Amino acid sequence: MAALPPITAELRKQIAQIERASTVTMTTPQKGEAVISAGAAAIDDALPWGGLPANGLHEIFGDATATGFAASLLARLETVQSGAPILWCQTGRELYGPGIAAYGLDPNRLILVHGRNDTDLLWAMEEGLAAPGIAGVVGVLHKVPPIAGRRLQLAAEERGRFGLLLRPLDPLARTRAAADLAATSMALTRWRVGALPSEPMLIGGREAGMGPERWRLELQRCRLSTFNQNSTYAGHPKTWQVEWRDETGDLTVVAPLRDGSTEPAERWRDAS
Repeated sequence: MAALPPITAELRKQIAQIERASTVTMTTPQKGEAVISAGAAAIDDALPWGGLPANGLHEIFGDATATGFAASLLARLETVQSGAPILWCQTGRELYGPGIAAYGLDPNRLILVHGRNDTDLLWAMEEGLAAPGIAGVVGVLHKVPPIAGRRLQLAAEERGRFGLLLRPLDPLARTRAAADLAATSMALTRWRVGALPSEPMLIGGREAGMGPERWRLELQRCRLSTFNQNSTYAGHPKTWQVEWRDETGDLTVVAPLRDGSTEPAERWRDAS
């Protein structure tokens, strides 16, 4: 590939500097801004904000467990926007009220929007983020064009809303390149969630059913992690094995399982 002319190389350098400065201005959290706990102190400590900013866009890839993680985050919005409704946008009608209630999210808080395709849902999300009285907006989406992702992040930041992209994993996306095209670069955080085997529940030394559900929770991307020197993220993916605790509505970080993950490692890199 031929080298770029000096003037072109210099222009590209200047544009990159402007874009970096614009990103810092747009997404640097200010002192006193509200954050939502990820569910465990060890996970919050890995984030430069001490939790997930309540006025920004976040992205979660995964299977049904990703919906559980999303519901637990939305339940904690109660500490920021008490009683305010949440707009949930998706094409299907498979959302199960008792299922999300198990993670602390009251189904009565939800306003459901059903669209024909991702384009409809992106429009509904942007309108919801701009609407008064809405605590947060969720979109179950397969494709998010870069411009649409930027518009959602700007809307969430400007209106002080919690935006969440819930991304079902594409079984055909087997390469990192394909997954990168599907990921939304404007999201403040990107997560990957999947199920792990639960440990048996023991009563009197005997097995009495399965214990709490376990997840593999991976923080795949976090913007502006270098702004907080105390952050343990350091720009690299970080993974936890966690248990869901019904009694507290939080997560407990557990020791690695003896047999490891139930999925091949390459599948965990699909959305990175």
